[in-house]
Amino acid sequence: MTSLPFVLALPADEFGCGYYRVRWPFEVLERFGFIQGAISSYFPDTSILTDLRPDVIVFQRVIEEEQITRLKSMRKETDATFIYEIDDLITDMPVDNKYTSLFHRNTGDRLKRAVGLSDRLVVSSPALARAYGPYAPNVSVVPNSLPVRPWAFLSGTRRHCDKPRVGWAGHMGHLGDLKVLYRVVRATSQLVDWVFLGAVPEVLKRYSAEVHTHVSLFDYPAKLASLDLDLAVAPLEIHPYNDAKSHLRLLELGAMGYPVICSAGVGAFDYDLPVTRVENHPDAWIAAIVVAIADRDALAKRGDALRQAIHADWLMDGRAQAWASAWGLPR
Repeated sequence: MTSLPFVLALPADEFGCGYYRVRWPFEVLERFGFIQGAISSYFPDTSILTDLRPDVIVFQRVIEEEQITRLKSMRKETDATFIYEIDDLITDMPVDNKYTSLFHRNTGDRLKRAVGLSDRLVVSSPALARAYGPYAPNVSVVPNSLPVRPWAFLSGTRRHCDKPRVGWAGHMGHLGDLKVLYRVVRATSQLVDWVFLGAVPEVLKRYSAEVHTHVSLFDYPAKLASLDLDLAVAPLEIHPYNDAKSHLRLLELGAMGYPVICSAGVGAFDYDLPVTRVENHPDAWIAAIVVAIADRDALAKRGDALRQAIHADWLMDGRAQAWASAWGLPR
């Protein structure tokens, strides 16, 4: 009997990127019988690499010089297929993104060298494939999807209050995106109860009915469901970084059954999902919200349609073959 391919997965972190792009796909592939293997937070030394004899090694966001040096050495120590994974345009980040300062001035050069040492680049969006694909011999696009548990088993409660509940969820990296809503929240605060989850500037807090603090990755789905929104908003500023982002925010909100209004003209939201897209102008956002809350029965149906679309096409179990192909595994 032929043994399963051994995959050594090296996620870059223990946050969303590490889980959505490496840890959870690995778990799905292992559960469906595509692979055996191991996940490690550290690069293996020569003895461990010799003992494991991996068929595939998945690296994520390798940009530190010591990592690149080790990658070169590993090339001589193993015949494994090297997969380089990245899901952000880290060479062109918005000024307002607090994570911008964490990257090196020569990040682009480092990234190019690391990707060039790999056999395949795997990215989360077509824009990333266009940006970084030329550095790699091969490139695969695997969009983000949601783990079945818990996302397929949660939903919010609509019409929780007489006043429509309109909400946003995010973290410090999205403060620039929130600027789209400054005038919108102020103008509609008498019509709806604004609900925020995550880091929110004071200019929005004063017009909000509720502000919930950021929670961990594992607590986030249940917390999002507990917001009981009638309508969710997902603004993104127009920027190359957001063109290369995934549509994960739409998936998360839609899985709760929340109808969504999002920014038009941003690559991150250029997917065939039943959401309302509006230009990033306050008057357009205000008008879209007013129209949406005028018919709450129709609004609820839009949320149901989005949730059904996500359950049909955007749960990770249904994407197992796409991940297997991207990681170079036999069918």
